[in-house]
Amino acid sequence: MKSSSVFLKMAIGAVLALILSPVVGFAQVPVRAERKAGGAVLRLHQLTGTGGRAIMKSPDIARGTTRRGDSREWAEVGVQFDTEPEWLDEVTLNFYVLLRSTDKADLTLVKGSVTYLDIARGSSHMGAAYVRPAALARYGKIIGVAVEAVVKGETVDALSEGKLAPSKPLPREWWKNPKLVPKDGYVLDKAKTPFILVNYDDYEALK
Repeated sequence: MKSSSVFLKMAIGAVLALILSPVVGFAQVPVRAERKAGGAVLRLHQLTGTGGRAIMKSPDIARGTTRRGDSREWAEVGVQFDTEPEWLDEVTLNFYVLLRSTDKADLTLVKGSVTYLDIARGSSHMGAAYVRPAALARYGKIIGVAVEAVVKGETVDALSEGKLAPSKPLPREWWKNPKLVPKDGYVLDKAKTPFILVNYDDYEALK
């Protein structure tokens, strides 16, 4: 039994290594921040989304008086960002979330975008996106998250974190690996979730 378990872990590790094997420009180096030329405009920091703390149940108030069954589980991906210009008309945050099935080595990349309007100069602006319950139930737990900040059509900063295993970080810019084809519709902005009124004033206006 023990030898079978060891073999299964080795097989899963080999498949993951094949899927996320380095291609041109992909080094096996952990990347917390990938600073771009526009870093003076906007800087990302404090990315969250992996682990149990990211899981959130639908608030009861959003279910009204027709509640049936238990609240569903979502995952919140959050990030903070500092801005230097006096005002930015728009900032778009592209969120990428890597999921791994619990019973096999399948990896699924889901994505979504959130656009904020009229961002004044300041620090620790907050951005967030939410992974739908169906994605977690169908594709497994989150092992990696990444976010790109786009201003006037240019990616000015990016931030990522995640691990394949406790001692094996994800490759540099893993979300750009052509072997991972992202699925749309599973990562939503706050307005499309039951959390729309939770800490409402902590965030900039959504487009």
